Amino acid sequence: MSLRLLLCDPLHQAGLHLLQQDAGLYISGPYANRQAMLEDLPEADAILVCPGTPVDASLLDRAPRLRLVACTGSEIHQIDLDEATRRGILVINQPESGLTAVAEHTFALLLGLARRLPLAHQHVQQRHRSSASLAGFELSGRTLGLIGFGRIGAEVALRAHAFGMKILAYDPHIDLALAHAQGVEVANLDELLQRADVITLLIPFSPETHHLLDAAALELARPGAILVNCVHASLVDQPALLAALQNGRLAGAALDALEELPLPEDHPLLQLENVLLTPRVSRQTSENQARTAQAVAQDMLDALHQRDYRNVINLPFTQNLPYLSAQPYLNLALKLGKLQGQLAEGRIHRLEVELLGEGLRDLVRPVTAVLLSGMLRPVDQRTPNWISAPVIAHEQGIHMSQAKGLVHLQDYPNLIACRIHWQGENGPGQRTVAGVLFGSGQARLVQYDEFTVDAYPDGYVLILENMDIPGVIGKVGTRLGQAKINIAQWRYGRERRGGQAVSFINLDDYVPKKILKELETEDEIFRARLVRL
Repeated sequence: MSLRLLLCDPLHQAGLHLLQQDAGLYISGPYANRQAMLEDLPEADAILVCPGTPVDASLLDRAPRLRLVACTGSEIHQIDLDEATRRGILVINQPESGLTAVAEHTFALLLGLARRLPLAHQHVQQRHRSSASLAGFELSGRTLGLIGFGRIGAEVALRAHAFGMKILAYDPHIDLALAHAQGVEVANLDELLQRADVITLLIPFSPETHHLLDAAALELARPGAILVNCVHASLVDQPALLAALQNGRLAGAALDALEELPLPEDHPLLQLENVLLTPRVSRQTSENQARTAQAVAQDMLDALHQRDYRNVINLPFTQNLPYLSAQPYLNLALKLGKLQGQLAEGRIHRLEVELLGEGLRDLVRPVTAVLLSGMLRPVDQRTPNWISAPVIAHEQGIHMSQAKGLVHLQDYPNLIACRIHWQGENGPGQRTVAGVLFGSGQARLVQYDEFTVDAYPDGYVLILENMDIPGVIGKVGTRLGQAKINIAQWRYGRERRGGQAVSFINLDDYVPKKILKELETEDEIFRARLVRL
């Protein structure tokens, strides 16, 4: 089956070539205008956009087949992530995009401002002899304040050390171990503003960081400090910045992030000699464009073909929790979810999840999402997937929690257990199931309510609740044999000899409801249900 990708924006040839090698991918675009792109959206399985291109609910409404939105940069504020998640659409970005390019451009702007390079160049052009008015300042010994200490902040810090600078960093989610390892002093925002000679903005833009540097914040800045912003214009309140530059609170500003391009001829920033401007080129290096294009292309192909999921914003896989290492557990969780969903005898209103085993703690979120995707029924023609299932479950009033003591099986090093609670016509009910992975990665069901079992959760499974007395196997085998339904495996669990039991029978074919009802007419069989896992 072919997949259709819409290139809403141009992509570097290095990435385009990689996409073109996939025989199952039909590529359209890039488009001359948005209207042309919108006309092709109904057939799109995936779209690729550059930072700044909006992907909102109105666009998603026109793309019923859409499975993936990929962005060539790290910023995704222009993508309606909540709406994409609710619809089960993967959103991929490139968090490593521009690390080297932005770090180097930050220093290009900083050095240009510190040594007054634009004005010096103008002096040469105008054939001035005197350079007395062009004195700048050295970076060595100065204090650099990093507002944002993520990947780019860490790269800037490495370069600042080479210049002999002291480094302060503020970040609400700072990695203290990394900061200390790089010789970076951690400070709060007010302290950083009061102490830094150079203030750099390297924090992602979000509603929380909108106008992070407003008039009150800039009033705290050390007199004579300079500001460098290569990330997003709206991190700074522009009228407040202009006032700080004009009244001398700030000695200068270097900005690659501008609210509009081109700037009007009478724009105040163009009138100031202590301002250095570039037109959003911090990431525009040939090396960065090629690397980013190849990375986003490979991530898209792997996700579309379900080989791997990297840099997916609305899936909980990271470098510390890669999808490939979690995949066997997710496959087991999907089977448990399907089992629970098909056997529930009413509306499910609660799911409890327990993971037992070394290193499984970080899997609670993805395992829960996958359990839900197997358990929930389609809603509004949307089949729940790993992305949308938690949202749909919340909309349906299903409460989810991490539990302890769901099962008492201590012999397995990697166990997933889940209990559902439902409300049905016959009143409330619940069921607990648990599965494990064997060394070969093979999934087994090891508990079904109070029964300990060793069953294969694969394909068609006939589940019988019966008495543990002779003759059951013969009667079931006879009826299935008459219907020419072959038995692949028969696994059994019982509470005690002669007591209640449960059978898990793997079959090669579907069992008609008529046969299930006939089985339930046998005195020894209480329930006969068929599931497909």
